Formats: sequence, structure tokens, C-alpha cells
Amino acid sequence: MSSHADKEEDEFTKRIPGRAVENAEDILHPLRETANRVGREVERFAEVLDGYNPQRATEQDERHDMMIDLIDLYLEIATETVDKLRKVHGYERQKKNGVRWRRKMRGFEISQDDDDEDMDIEDPDEPELPSAERRTTLEDLERWEQEAQTWDLLRRLVHLRFPSPGSSGQSLQQYASINQYSSENDLWEDFLQKDGLALERKTVLQWLKETADESGEDIDVMVQDLQQNADRGDIIAAGWIHTKYAIKGSKMNVAQNASQIEPLITQLDPDAMTRQKRRLQEQDQYFERAIWLGCYEMLRRGKSSAEIREWCMERTEVWRAVSMGGFPDERSEDNVDSGNPESSALWRRMCFTLARKGGGDDYERAVYGILSGDIQSVEPVCRSWDDFVFVNYNALLKNQYDNYLRTALPTRPVSLAALNFESFDAIQFHGDPQTAGRKLIDTLKTNTKTAPETLQPMKMLQGVLIANQFSHFIYQQGLALSQFANANGHSNLIPSKNEKPENEDFTKYITMDDHDSLRVLTHVLLVFMGLGLDLGGILRVTEVENVIVAYISFLRLAGKEELIPLYCSQLTGKRKYAILCRNLIDITDNDQRITQIKLMRELGLDVQEFVSLQARFLLGDFPDEAATYPASGNFKLFDDVAPSVEHPLTARRPRRDFFGGDNDVVSRTDLLLIRSMEWYLLVDGMWSETFTVGTLLYLRFFKNMHLSAARELAIKARSSEIAMTKTPAILGRSFDFPELINGGEEDLTEVLDGSADQKRLLKKHLLAEAKTYRELETLIECLDNLETVSSMAGLLDEDRSPTAQKQWRKALASSYPSMYTTIEPLLKGWLLTCQNAEAQLKLLRETYLPETILAYIAVLHIGGTTLTRDFLMECMELSATLAGEDSDVLDVFAKTGRVQELVEAFAFVSKDLLVLTAQKATPGSRGKKLRRKGFTPELWSVKP
Repeated sequence: MSSHADKEEDEFTKRIPGRAVENAEDILHPLRETANRVGREVERFAEVLDGYNPQRATEQDERHDMMIDLIDLYLEIATETVDKLRKVHGYERQKKNGVRWRRKMRGFEISQDDDDEDMDIEDPDEPELPSAERRTTLEDLERWEQEAQTWDLLRRLVHLRFPSPGSSGQSLQQYASINQYSSENDLWEDFLQKDGLALERKTVLQWLKETADESGEDIDVMVQDLQQNADRGDIIAAGWIHTKYAIKGSKMNVAQNASQIEPLITQLDPDAMTRQKRRLQEQDQYFERAIWLGCYEMLRRGKSSAEIREWCMERTEVWRAVSMGGFPDERSEDNVDSGNPESSALWRRMCFTLARKGGGDDYERAVYGILSGDIQSVEPVCRSWDDFVFVNYNALLKNQYDNYLRTALPTRPVSLAALNFESFDAIQFHGDPQTAGRKLIDTLKTNTKTAPETLQPMKMLQGVLIANQFSHFIYQQGLALSQFANANGHSNLIPSKNEKPENEDFTKYITMDDHDSLRVLTHVLLVFMGLGLDLGGILRVTEVENVIVAYISFLRLAGKEELIPLYCSQLTGKRKYAILCRNLIDITDNDQRITQIKLMRELGLDVQEFVSLQARFLLGDFPDEAATYPASGNFKLFDDVAPSVEHPLTARRPRRDFFGGDNDVVSRTDLLLIRSMEWYLLVDGMWSETFTVGTLLYLRFFKNMHLSAARELAIKARSSEIAMTKTPAILGRSFDFPELINGGEEDLTEVLDGSADQKRLLKKHLLAEAKTYRELETLIECLDNLETVSSMAGLLDEDRSPTAQKQWRKALASSYPSMYTTIEPLLKGWLLTCQNAEAQLKLLRETYLPETILAYIAVLHIGGTTLTRDFLMECMELSATLAGEDSDVLDVFAKTGRVQELVEAFAFVSKDLLVLTAQKATPGSRGKKLRRKGFTPELWSVKP
């Protein structure tokens, strides 16, 4: 794959590394240009699929009809796009085809200057292009033409291979019974009705003819250069005029000109060159090739006998038109019953002899080769993959028809007369009729003339359809996509597979960066899935669905997230949610998330299961790989400064910005986990699971000291917001946690009917389910407040100007009230009565609680020495609380061996309180709260 593909692949198939938060637009940027180019077509295909979604069909016949309509609409989109692009790039293509065609003229040199081929000729009639259309290229036109041809081929073959469920019992014989008086047209129709393989080959041939006619250059333009070299001006008729003149001249003056004239024919009848083994004049050779080229192209494009006759009559070459009869259904309406099968069979054998042993031009032999069902004589003029398929299928079908005539008319002389003349047995040449198509397509992959073309994705798909090998191909394609996705690391979307694709040359498959081909292949796959094609069952479903998953990933990278639920709904089992979760995780706007939830519900997806599995998948994708508890012994809010003579033991201050500062943002892994939690807030119910998942995330963040991630979780999924959004569906109206705790006023109706007791129990249950999450949320909020106070104090120390001092002192004072609110829950029973994860909660208490309380004491100390002594007295009250008989905090300090640090911290506070009280001129406390508790500064006044 290209480096560009590797970049895309890293975004959506690799394990996402822990790195800085990324902008959503940056994530989607790699494919924005592609999305702008193909955006409308991508959306139109999705709109059609949504309107004819096979998942909504309940009956088999309904689903079948939907798939037929789906193909027709996709063909219509492709055809409309082709028409639009031809208006833009038609002249460019016409010029390119002219250059290409002149180079294909074998054995003849065109008199035009070769430099003309490379000249940039400006078309005066070429319209000025709108800016949007200027972005398209001739390659876009050619690609869309191939796509339209592919949808057309699929439409034709589906009608044959997947008949409507209600038509299976109909009689195959819809025409008159065959007898010795039956017309050739009746025989032909009977042949096609009885031989399904022949009907399929006839269908493919018709598609090849119409494709060549629709996309090929005008025949008169193709032969124009040859006619100009025929040196006859604008005259396109009158036959071999230069040879006729040379013959007359030689008869009048043989001795004089014999040495100067090449061995020319001496008669002007059509078979003179073959019979006499002589040549025409050089100018007439160009004329002859032009005529045979035109005849070949008309046969190749499936023109009717009337059209061929008209073209030949314009050139006074009516005799050629008489010999151009093809299959019975290709004749003109007024000539449908002419001829008989005996003469037609004999004529095909005569044409075979002419193709192999006669003719002076490749195109003359090719014309007779097509008429006779030969391959060898036509291949020299084949220029494309389509041409080679055409000549082989034409030969097979004519051979099948001749074999049918021998058995259908045993009493008529068709079989006896035909046996006297040689013919080409295409059936024997290709072997088993059932595998002939597949073998032919495989052969073209190694043919030097067609091998490069077989690597084109649409030709690859067309070959698969003709060979009826889609089930095998799509499985191999899925294996190849697995190899692509896991080439440079583990993919979370497309799993790796030990089995390798049968062809290790990845150019034989559609790659992940070929987004247009992935779109076509995905929708073809969806059609076959809707039609019930056997794709290998449950053992191959993952590999088959890899194609859809790769296309979904393109939609995400191209910014088409609103289309993702539709395609995920086509997947089976849990995988639809796995792919949905991983591709929608980068949506951060709540309005867009709500839109996605609405789309999921419309498509019949379980929104609650999506939200639930999203968190599980992400936790599985990014497991916590820490075997121990990293925060234990490493979580520190103070700098380690050993006491010395120069730095005697003093009160410690918490580090400023201990969360990491502005440069340490949340890692992408943690951010994705937080986003999975945000989705819970948008779905009703799931109260218990919401708080359980949130608790798991908090425990993970605290374990690894990802404090910024924990703070982000507290901001994005605040417990009070969860309660307000989820209680209406549970309790009938919104409740915040204070209301759930206090109970509030009960509804009189509920009291009378007895439901009030049930609601009280329900509220109690809700509180219990949310308890651990709320207490962990309290810790991160407390740490956040501690960091704020510590940072404010640092700023106050740095800037000593009066204005700055006033500003920062005011800011510092305002930061304390919120800290009081969050520290209080930590001082009594914090994480002791929670239901789950007791071992982790115990480690978390021992790691975070002592350090947090010491930091709280330190910031109270800062406030007491900077703002008011009330903070120091608050600290003394804290010491009494911690020393109380019912305190559980002191046990944590004792177990972690940090009692001495606690005592020293309180000692420094009490010392400063004594000093500050002694220095104050006016006794008395300004803190009403402390006075109510009996604390006054006089208690700390030491008189000498």
C-alpha cells in the first residue's frame, strides 16, 4: 500500500496510542479532498440503500424485488454521472481515442504527422467548466463508465441467476413445439429456453456489444484516416478505383509497365485476392481495410443486419452486407424468418474456412471469424479485455447452437451437410462447459495483452461476475483486507487471520485506499446478501464483512458519519455495534450524537446495547496493562526536600499545577474512554451501568495517576448531571442527589395508593448504585480545588505589587469555600461502604487520602498566614476531628506510616497560630462559625 494509505490505516485500524487530544477535523483531514470529489455519489448510494434497505424486508419476494430495484437505481446514478462527465471531458476523450486508434493500425502507416498526436488542440466549442467540474479528470470519466458497465452486467446476470421466488414453477417452454417445419427463429428461441448456460452467454455477449457501442468511438471517425490514405478525396464508394485504373493501364501498355507494377489482381470480383493470391493497389488496400474495419466494428457492437446493409450500401459494397448475418434474433424485423437453419449452419462453416485460409486483411479474417464462431482468426485484432471475452463467448455460443441443431432436427439435412466442412469446436477447446467462463477469465489474467487491464478493479469485478465466482472472490478479498489492515500492527476493526489469500500479489485485490472501488464492491456485496447468495456461512462471515467495514472506515475519515449507522446495520451479530462504536467515538458534539442515536433507532439498532458495548470494546481495545498499582508510593503533592542546616524543617507547600499544567493534556486513550461515558448521558435508563462504568474509569485513572483524565471525566460526566438526565425516565421527573437523599415532598396520590414506599426504596437503591462514583468524583474535585489554592498562593508570592496583591488575595480567598465542600466527605467513611472493587478502593484510600489531607492542611496553613487566622483555627478543628474516636482517617495514616507527617503539619500550624495571635493588637475572632464552635484567638494567646 502507499504511504498515504498507511497514514489512513493508522487512523482507523491501528491501536490508537496515548497522545495529546486531537482535533476532530485533523483526524478526518486525510480524505477530505476525496470526500469533496465523490461526496454526492457516496450520499446518493446511501440514500438509495436506506430506501431499499434489505434489513426492513420481511418476505423473500419483497427482498428480491428490493434488490432488483436497488441495482437499477445504482445503474441510474452511474449513468447520470457518466453523462455529466462526458459533457465535460468528451472532447478530451475523443482526441485521446483518435491518437490511440492510429497507433493500433497494424501494417499501415498513417500519413498524418505524428507530432499532431501530442499537440494540445484547443476546441473552440468546448464549454467553460464550472469550478466543481474542473476538479474531475478524464480518468474519472473512464472509471465511472466502467462502473456503469459493471452495474449493467450485474443487472442482467441477476435476472438470470436469481429469478423471482414466484417464477420457479413456471414452464420453460413458452414457444411453439419444435418440428421439421419450425423457423430458425423458433429454433433459436427454443435453444435459449432449454439451455440456461447458452442464455447466460447470450446475455453476456449482448452486454459486451452494447458496452462497445455505447462507449466506442464513432465508426465513421475510426475509418476516416484510412479513407484519407486511400487517396480518393471524399469519395467513399466506387470500389477499388486505383486498382481498376492500374489494370486498364497494364492492358494498354504491358511491356512498358510490367517491371514497375507489383503483382496486382487482374479481375475485380470480391474473392480475386484470395483466388489469385495477388494484391490491390496500396491506396485500395487502405480502402479495403477501412471497409472491413467498419464491418468488424458493427459486428462487434451488435448492429442489426439492416444497419450493416445501410452502411455497406453507402460504399456500394452491398455484397458484404449479405454475408453479415448473425444469430437469428440479430436480424432486422423484416428479415426475421428468412433463411433456414441448414443454410445458416453451412454458411458458418464457409466463413470459418475464409477466416482461416482466406482474406488479405486481419479485419477481413476477424469478420469471418466472428460469423463462424472462430477464436484464432479474431484474436489478432482484439484490443481489450472485453474483446477477448466477446470472441470466446461468441465462439462458445455458436458452437452450442450448432450442437443443438444436430439434436433438435435429426431428420433434416443440416447435420449431414455440415459434417462435410470443417468448423472450430470451442466447447472442446475450453473444456468443461460449467467452468469454461472461469477458466477464460483466469487465462486473461496471464495474457500479455489483457493482464494489465485485469488489474483494474472494475474489470476484476466484471470477470468475477461473468465467471460466477463472487462468493470465492469476496472471501479472498476479505482475507486481503485483513492483511492490509494488520500489516503494520494490530487492527481493532478488521481482525487478523492466519489464512492468507490464495494470491499473495496484493495488486490482484482492491486495496483499502481505493475508495471508489470499495464503494462499488460494498454495494454489490449488499445486493448479493439481500438476494441470499451463499457466501460461505458463519465460518466466512467475518472475512466477507471486512469489505463493508473497510468502506465504513472510509466514510468516517471522509466526514460522512451520518451514513455509518446505515452500513453498520448490515453487519451481523455484535460486530455491527463494535464497528459502530469505534467509528463514532470521535464525535464530540452532543447534537451530532443525538442525531446518530435517532438514526440508530430508525434502523432498528439497540441504542442501549450500542452505548454499553462501546465502553466494553474500548476497555478491551485499551486494557490497563499495569500489573501493580503505580500510584502507590508515587502519588505526591509535595516536593521532596530533605531538612538540612541551610534548609531547616519547615511547613511544606503543595506543588503548583500538580495536575501537570497546560502542556500535559489528556491522552487520546483516556479521552476515548471518557467519550464512551458521555454517550451514557444521552440514553434513558442504564443508571446502574452508567455509574459502574464511570467508577471503572475513575479507578483506572487514579491507579495510573491520570489526574487530568479524572478531572476531564468529572467535567464531562458530572454525577449531578447524570441524575438530572436519567431520573425522569425512572422516577417521573428530574431529581438531583440532595432531593434523592432528603426525599422531598411525597405525592399524595402515591401515598394513598402505596407506591410512595416503593419510590422511597427505589431512591435508596439509586443512591447506593451511585455512591462509589460520587465519592471518587469528590476526590478529583478536592484535588482540583487544592491545586487552584496552591497555584493562587504561588502567584501571590511572585507578584508583590499592591494592585496584584489585592487581586490575588481576593482570588485566593474566593477559592476556599468550594474546597471545604469537597474535603468534608473524605473525612468520614469515604469509600468504606461501597459495594464493589473493595481491594482497589482500599489501595486508593491508602494512596490518596493521606496525601490529600496533608495538602489540605498545608493550604489552610497558607490561608492562615496570608489571609486570616481563621484558617489556622479551622485546621485545629480538623485535628480534633481526625483524633476523634469514630474517625477512620487516622487508621489510614497509621497503616501507611504517615502519622508523624500529620503531627508535624499540625505542629507547624499551631506554632504559627500562637505567633500570629501574640502579634495581633486587637483580640477577637472575626469568624462567626468558629465562635459558635467555641474557638477564640484568646485560647492561643500566650502571655509572658
